[in-house]
Amino acid sequence: MKRLYQFECILFFRTQAAWWGVLILLLSGAAGLYLGKSLIDKQRSVIQKAAVLQPENTQRNLRYFGNELGLMLYHNKYTLVSQPDPWAAFATGQRDINPVMLTVSMLGLQGQMYDTDLNNPVSLLYGNIDLAFVFVFLFPLVIIAFTYNVLSAEQESGVWRIIHAQADNPQRLIRRKLLVRAVVVLGVALVLLLSAVVYLRLPLDGRLLWVSVLLVSYLLFWFALSCWVISWGRSSGFNLAALVACWVLLNMLAPALVNIWTSWRYPVPEAMETAMRQREGYHEKWDMDKSVTMDKFFAHYPQFRKYPFDSSQDFSWYWYYGMQQMGDDEAAASTKAMREKLQQRQRFSNAAALMLPGIQTTLRLNQVAGTDLQQYLQFQSALQQLHEEVRMYFYPMVFSDGKAAQADWNKFALRYFEAHDQRPDWRQASILLLAIVLWAMAARNFRQTLKQPL
Repeated sequence: MKRLYQFECILFFRTQAAWWGVLILLLSGAAGLYLGKSLIDKQRSVIQKAAVLQPENTQRNLRYFGNELGLMLYHNKYTLVSQPDPWAAFATGQRDINPVMLTVSMLGLQGQMYDTDLNNPVSLLYGNIDLAFVFVFLFPLVIIAFTYNVLSAEQESGVWRIIHAQADNPQRLIRRKLLVRAVVVLGVALVLLLSAVVYLRLPLDGRLLWVSVLLVSYLLFWFALSCWVISWGRSSGFNLAALVACWVLLNMLAPALVNIWTSWRYPVPEAMETAMRQREGYHEKWDMDKSVTMDKFFAHYPQFRKYPFDSSQDFSWYWYYGMQQMGDDEAAASTKAMREKLQQRQRFSNAAALMLPGIQTTLRLNQVAGTDLQQYLQFQSALQQLHEEVRMYFYPMVFSDGKAAQADWNKFALRYFEAHDQRPDWRQASILLLAIVLWAMAARNFRQTLKQPL
């Protein structure tokens, strides 16, 4: 039996397709590792610079505006950064389009939350290659190339009639061929995963185990799908066309349809509405009686009624920051609705992914890496908490005509947000269940197809 597998390995590697497939996976995997790490290293470099620049900027503002606390707070900014997890270089997810660093001042939050760096739209269109992309999109193509003619090539060459006549169990030959190809592909996957552990310095914890199980399940699904197609006993051309069509459907067409459906079913007009309400809520206050603004402000923060407000002044920082707060308050309903729509989109994507292994694998990898939409929403929530903390600290000083020297400016040094809830998700088991179903269907088809020689 051992010699039979050795002979099958020799036959497999005598074909150029085997060597090219392995080479393509290794080279693309190395490129994915390098490009993913480069993106995250660039973001880490920006974060390190921000840690140095923020206190320098605060000291500079103190020199120029320290005599007037309200003006100082108008210019001074406070930064929250999304610290990348080591797994982020493995699956970059949305870190290439969402900002990793958000900076706010005492002004209205909604007008600052969505400020981000300028990016080349062509680069965003092409996207970034990481190792997750290689596993999800390229490995299935190589599996298709390795397996589409396992049975049909023998039938079309006429060898299958001889094998069927002489062999006690012809199905064992097909099983050996498939097993050799599976071992080769899984071996390449193991090499790339170990390379990622070393190159990206991934922690040896439970997440590594779960990612390994997820990727193996995904690759086994594609082997099972290939076996199911070739078990029909059709020609090599039909098998190749059917498998490529499955790849296009599962990895390109279905995700596009899911995206179109979610955009139609859960539109987010609240994004524009939030911006407009925040702007209107702020700008219209300039033409209104100051007491109207302050009454709404005191309704939100009754603890600040103890600070006297002089409405006869043409301008005061007391009124100005109360006006900024009202802009956020009037956009609060739209902000809540927008976040709920995004949550609904995420829930629908998770539900649709139960039958779409490519989407499922991508979502779970991004979840483990802390680069998915859910983690970014948590990042925004952390920014809201920081903004509220800044306001609650400085409001009493502004309202009581305090001085900049009284404030502890080190209290709001650069803050770091780390993604949480990166536990494995039970939904990834759907990939393995689909693979088991396809394996069972393929085994039944093989028993029927191999009864008679073609």
